[in-house]
Amino acid sequence: RMEFGARALGNRSILADPTSNDVVRIINDMIKNRDFWMPFAPAMLAERSDEYVVNPKKMDSPYMIMTFDSTDKVNEFPAGVQPYDHSARPQFVHADQNPGFHKIISRFAEKTGRAVVLNTSFNLHGFPIVGSAADAIDVLEKSGLENLAVGHYLIRKQKHTK
Repeated sequence: RMEFGARALGNRSILADPTSNDVVRIINDMIKNRDFWMPFAPAMLAERSDEYVVNPKKMDSPYMIMTFDSTDKVNEFPAGVQPYDHSARPQFVHADQNPGFHKIISRFAEKTGRAVVLNTSFNLHGFPIVGSAADAIDVLEKSGLENLAVGHYLIRKQKHTK
């Protein structure tokens, strides 16, 4: 499934643990080459979004187009996941709208207690988001990524030895 628009909404995304101090540097060095001040966006289970963002009007944010203040829980995450002003441009993931992505975040939450992942578009810097399995494999080969999930398949990059 391809999203419409400029945001990666879980179907063509690079996902990572938002609490890792190294993950932002690794993604930037090996794939994105973004400026240090450009944060990655969080994708979170809609039903647990109040743990991560301040949302007194209970607005929905399924498309990463609204900004919220972060809760103290998110303020503990590395600065690369949120701007220095402690805001976030999250995606609230609903089970009925994107069951596969919801399941991935749910499994991550079962293992870590965190119902939120770092989500960035699956593309190399200056190129469009991947549009096919062939595009995804091409980015896998040209980047520092090690694994690629396409549908029900997991593709692992072989490590070459001399």
